[in-house]
Amino acid sequence: MNKKYFLLLGFFLLLSSNSYSKTNLYQVTGTVSSVEVLKTYSEQRVPKNQKICSIQRVPVNQNAQKFGADNFIGALIGGAIGNQLGSGGGKSGSTALGALIGSEVVRNEKAEANQNYVEKEVCQINRVMHTETIEQVRGYKLDVEVDGDIISFTSNRSYNPGDLITLTKKISYSLN
Repeated sequence: MNKKYFLLLGFFLLLSSNSYSKTNLYQVTGTVSSVEVLKTYSEQRVPKNQKICSIQRVPVNQNAQKFGADNFIGALIGGAIGNQLGSGGGKSGSTALGALIGSEVVRNEKAEANQNYVEKEVCQINRVMHTETIEQVRGYKLDVEVDGDIISFTSNRSYNPGDLITLTKKISYSLN
């Protein structure tokens, strides 16, 4: 009995709602009067390789570190001086010490004479984080002239001002 009662009640409600209201749908044409692009902005951090360069002074000639004939001559002269200064059993030690000092003096003079530098670009790659702003179109705000009114709509599709578009106009009538 309960099922029949609910079905009967539902049927009467359905009939009563139709008798108190009516809705008509019409297709109308409107003209797009303006279009505004709706955007969203977001920031994201992106790793990038960045080349960093600087100008540095670098020596041109590294020959001052090599042992050459001039070092040998300096060792001979230093050894001779050491031999003259030394006496007795220490003569051979002072000769060797003089040879070492003579060679070192020549090497230092060569290093000072070869102080030619050139400016050169030296680069290295560093990984750095950049912040980028991403712009995304999220839709379009349309102002449409229809039936003498300007109505605003939001659309996922872009239109141009002057485009004709079809709208559905819905008119509902009901008793109070």
